[in-house]
Amino acid sequence: MAGSLSTGDFHIRKKPRLEKFSSESSYGYTFRELRRYDPYDDEYVRQYILYYYQYHKSEGFVIDWDKLDFRFETRPIMDPFRLDVCSTNDEMIHGVALRAITQHNGSRIELVDHVSASYRWCAGILYWVTFLARDLASSDPEPRLYQAKVRLCGPTFCQIYIFRLRPTDEEIAAVQVDPPPPLYDDDPELPTILFTVTGPGSGYMSIPEVSFTRIPAEVEPVSSP
Repeated sequence: MAGSLSTGDFHIRKKPRLEKFSSESSYGYTFRELRRYDPYDDEYVRQYILYYYQYHKSEGFVIDWDKLDFRFETRPIMDPFRLDVCSTNDEMIHGVALRAITQHNGSRIELVDHVSASYRWCAGILYWVTFLARDLASSDPEPRLYQAKVRLCGPTFCQIYIFRLRPTDEEIAAVQVDPPPPLYDDDPELPTILFTVTGPGSGYMSIPEVSFTRIPAEVEPVSSP
């Protein structure tokens, strides 16, 4: 059963962890099977809208991956799917959080536990990590939730883009996000998808109602021989 963490400002569930791995899964990658993007599939477009708003409102840290089964630019690190060959997801995320804390200049942050993480392939790997930590310079000893966006490449390169306390749910919901720009407008073989906000934000993160229309492709795709 998944555990949970509670703070004064928000409540966040942790992903379930695997206690044991079979001999087959202990070494090697095991990726989650995700559906390939399909601009003709309405469900893909609906999931893209959800991903787009959650990503931009939370700056990539808070995405409801359980509702997404298409491939997007970022992906979660979650059991039982392995990203690293020689370590469990827990070990890898813990290591990323420690490297971010160490790299953060002037930080007196002590890691307590990691909560969640997602990643994107780039020149190295870009991680979004949420973790529980104590600020040893603070008079308040209670652990708090922190977030770090960090790019790692090899054993020594570590670049931090964001290192902060996690915003409250209310602060995330209040972030204003422009409607998604046209999708696939640079590919004449695919239909261009246009988005229009049709209603105010509601629910968690206050995501607005958005409709979409397709403009047919300019040219017929070239089929493979």
